[in-house]
Amino acid sequence: MRFPVFLGAACVLSFSALAQAPDPAPSTPVETVTLGAFEPSREDAVLEAFVDGIVEAHRREHNTPGVTVSVVKDGRVLFAKGYGVADAETGRPVSGQETLFRIGSVSKTFIWTAVMMLVERGEIDLDADVNQYLKDMRVPEAFRTPVTMNHLMAHRAGFEDTFGVFTVRDTSDLSLTSALKAHMPKRVFAPGARTSYSNWGTALAAKIVEDVAGVSFDAFLKSEVLGPLAMSKTTLDGPAIMSERLKTQLSAGHEVKGGAAARADYMEIGPYAPVGGINASASDLAVWMLFHLGEGEQDGVRLMSRGTYRTMQRRAFDDRLAGADLAHGFFSKTYRGYAAYGHGGATSAFYSYMALVPELGLGIFVSQNTTRDRTLVSELPDLIVDRLAGGRSIGETQTGEALALKAKDYEGTYFINRRSFSQFEKLFSTNATAKIAATPEGAILATARGETVRFIPLTGAPDIFQDQYGNRIAFGRDGRGRVTHMTDRMGVHSFEKIGFLGSPGTLNITFGAALFFSLAAWVGAWRRQGRPVSHEPMGSALNIFDLVAATAVFAFVAALVIVVIALSSASASDLLEYPPASVIGLRVAAYGVFAFAALAVFSLLPAWTSSGWSIWRKIHHTLFAIAMALLAVMLVFWNFIFSATA
Repeated sequence: MRFPVFLGAACVLSFSALAQAPDPAPSTPVETVTLGAFEPSREDAVLEAFVDGIVEAHRREHNTPGVTVSVVKDGRVLFAKGYGVADAETGRPVSGQETLFRIGSVSKTFIWTAVMMLVERGEIDLDADVNQYLKDMRVPEAFRTPVTMNHLMAHRAGFEDTFGVFTVRDTSDLSLTSALKAHMPKRVFAPGARTSYSNWGTALAAKIVEDVAGVSFDAFLKSEVLGPLAMSKTTLDGPAIMSERLKTQLSAGHEVKGGAAARADYMEIGPYAPVGGINASASDLAVWMLFHLGEGEQDGVRLMSRGTYRTMQRRAFDDRLAGADLAHGFFSKTYRGYAAYGHGGATSAFYSYMALVPELGLGIFVSQNTTRDRTLVSELPDLIVDRLAGGRSIGETQTGEALALKAKDYEGTYFINRRSFSQFEKLFSTNATAKIAATPEGAILATARGETVRFIPLTGAPDIFQDQYGNRIAFGRDGRGRVTHMTDRMGVHSFEKIGFLGSPGTLNITFGAALFFSLAAWVGAWRRQGRPVSHEPMGSALNIFDLVAATAVFAFVAALVIVVIALSSASASDLLEYPPASVIGLRVAAYGVFAFAALAVFSLLPAWTSSGWSIWRKIHHTLFAIAMALLAVMLVFWNFIFSATA
């Protein structure tokens, strides 16, 4: 599960942040579990000590209360252990075997595995219209192309992002079918055209599992997956509805207040739990990784044939084979020349990641019980591969004058496609952009969220660039050969190349212009006080109009600031009450600005013909009206008005 873009959706880049912070808690004794008898080697012990050092350093630097990690290799569990505390208020330590962490969207790997199990049984065809499997609902027709399971598994079904998944309580009586129908997104891309991470689309896949299997997804998960694999420390029940026994094993989520860790609200997603609601221990995730590294088999239990599993590891689309993509639901990328698979997850107070590197026989799961910083979750798997891979080549790259000219094709601003296109929530994605700049030697610089990474063209792979570690981004072109979009180095988000009108920067320019002329209207009125001014009654009326319109702009900007402040600190429980009063107030203010903008345009003729104003006064009024009109256009374009909320 990932938050909507405005709450922290991943963009192109992810780096460490260096900060000084007090030790969140004294290091607690860590508990190690190994499944199956084997004699640990010296290399195993060194790797475990390596992980211990990284985790403890991160905890100290970022005030992280608790972390859980499991590492498997060559068919065995090296360790599954806990660090720090599961609850900062009680001091309860994290146990790698007993403590449950909320794994967020790593939960999706269970959905995709269930789908492939039904594929093996001949009950699902990956290339068939999903409507033939759905009961009580249908995906609307669009683009003359049906949505298939392959599209859902690659996050290429073409759905806009929806906010509704975050607005349903765990205690809600709403069924998955009812929730999907209530929050159905608009289809904005032809199936297969763009990668755009979709919680709704994955939940639709979970419903297909239910409709095909004839049981709830939870029942299927327990009887067909968790039971056979003896994963007794994994549950789909959310904190609000789980048993008291499980609650005592569940880690609290944390936020930092006043320099100290404090409990945070759990995220509730009700019937959408399959896409991000699983709670599991590191030891159970070790079993899950062994199952996948075993190509569908673990400890004598086989849930799908090796052939079906190998289909799962292959990509359904071949438009960027050298870049990052999704392989039937799993993130699929190349790191240091190794094919790596996995999935990340985030809730309101947990970050998690599961990484699989079959060539190394390696699986890594890491989860932390705070979202203060995600460096550890993002980088620990890579650091472990770095240690095991040594100086392995990342693939040949090239630079030169000839490439410098070609690199200019990629320059521009790119806007994430995982966003709302038709609803008010489109506004919340304005910070999710990436900027690409070419360098004289033919490399490109990708900048997102204030951080920049250098990528170099990959030899023999047009439109593919990689960084110093072998992470790759890919660009796409239209039928005329023009660069139209790019895909991030995890393969789950695409970004559309945008022009001036579609840029969030243009929205800021129109805000600034409207504010400037609004302020000028009030300053002008103040300066005219007490002065003899000769003009017609129409001029007097328009003076009043300008002041009221300027006040409307001020009110709108103030309402926008209030919304930004309110939502930037929104908790999981706040999302359940969406939309808040601040959002409703902003929309009312936006309609007011639009109305005044329309009146301002109509006032131009009388301002020039019957106001009695000086030429400079007329010019100011005209510029003010133009600024208001441009702002009104932006309000419509960005769905402030004439759109629904999720």
